[in-house]
Amino acid sequence: MAVITISRQFGAGGRTLGERLGKTLGYRFVHEDMIKEVARLMKASDKQVRDFEKRGSTKLLKFLDKIVNPDFITRLVADSYVIIDEKSYVDSVTSIIKRLYSEGNMVIIGRGSQFILKGYEDAYHILLVSDLEHRTRFLTDKYQLNENQALNAIKRADEIRSGFLSFFCPDTSFHDNPVTYHLAINTQRVSLEKAEEMIVKLISHD
Repeated sequence: MAVITISRQFGAGGRTLGERLGKTLGYRFVHEDMIKEVARLMKASDKQVRDFEKRGSTKLLKFLDKIVNPDFITRLVADSYVIIDEKSYVDSVTSIIKRLYSEGNMVIIGRGSQFILKGYEDAYHILLVSDLEHRTRFLTDKYQLNENQALNAIKRADEIRSGFLSFFCPDTSFHDNPVTYHLAINTQRVSLEKAEEMIVKLISHD
């Protein structure tokens, strides 16, 4: 009944690895569906939640979103307008992630889950990092972006990620600090296949 959280630098392969782990372990993979869960709890639209998470996002990131997520158009329809503030958002995400933890057998991507479930039994926290060159190449290969688009997306995504994680951990020195995690993996040096194998062994033999 383990829960795996994956925090990742944009372009380090976190979503791909999470999907692989979900299939291998038979766990629920939780990423984009968190948007819908938060929206439902807050009685807001999916778009409002996404806009809050990516406040100030550029047209480039919206373009990238369309490529990454084929359900983009369905999230543009809002039934109502609700003002989303930081406290209500954090409370909603925390409630949902703790419920997911209680259900077990989950792979959760981001959303501050490594801080929400810090110290929880059978919750394993993974950090994926890589250098800029490798992250750029990953995005150009996987999503057919040109190099300039990928570099701009990485820069903006890193800014958004830092601001977002500060909702759950104001001390930014802990965001990518290995002591926060059970396992930190450099995907430039470790393949996603090997990373998957390492994580499966970690939760099986800890």
